[in-house]
Amino acid sequence: MKLPLIRHRHPRALLERVCLGIAAVVCAPLLVAGCGNFTQLDLNDKSAMHLSVRALHRFGVGPGGGGIEGELTNVRATGGQQLGATQTATLNDQSIGGPANLTHTARVQHAQVVYNHLLFAGRPVEMEWFAGVAWQRLSWHTASTTSSDPRLTLQSDWVGPAGGALGRVRLNPSLALELRYGAATRLTGGAGSRGSTELALAFKPAPPLVLRLGYARSNAFDHQSNVSTEVFVTARGPFLSLGLDL
Repeated sequence: MKLPLIRHRHPRALLERVCLGIAAVVCAPLLVAGCGNFTQLDLNDKSAMHLSVRALHRFGVGPGGGGIEGELTNVRATGGQQLGATQTATLNDQSIGGPANLTHTARVQHAQVVYNHLLFAGRPVEMEWFAGVAWQRLSWHTASTTSSDPRLTLQSDWVGPAGGALGRVRLNPSLALELRYGAATRLTGGAGSRGSTELALAFKPAPPLVLRLGYARSNAFDHQSNVSTEVFVTARGPFLSLGLDL
């Protein structure tokens, strides 16, 4: 009598499934939003500073396995846009009709609590995946060069699922190169999402302190229900993070 063959999933296959699931959840609101005829307010800042505070506590006594991670991030961005002659932007019952030269300022605040799992602990190359819940606040202001136009403002808060993955190459016991991607999405009250990519050197001057310095790119999207205007924030620039590995 032959026993059924049990196949064990490799950790990399599990990580790929997690990342694909996260991408599908995050991209869905964007695909839905793109199906309508909306005015888009776009802010693209190529020198925005990304600040982050992160704390991680691993379960058990070993370096690997699961743990709980909390993170707070803050990004401020500014940029301009030309509104077309046939376009009208509306936020909070205030409207600006084109043609118009617009200046946007935005602040994106993000907080999340996730389960973090470390793979290949202690090896030259390590990987992490994480999944949990996030809160985001997008504060948006638009001003026109035409003095008679009103200022457009928006403050959007939402809570939704979050997740991502990190790859780490250890250069020595206290220095590593890290590439991390994270995303979150809004499920109710409109459409919204947030994504970030970080490339950084992680330095441990003394346990449990971790300093990360590098470059980051983040995006935030928001579309309020029953409003024909969408807002997009794309921010690139230096990345600085203070972390605690407890």
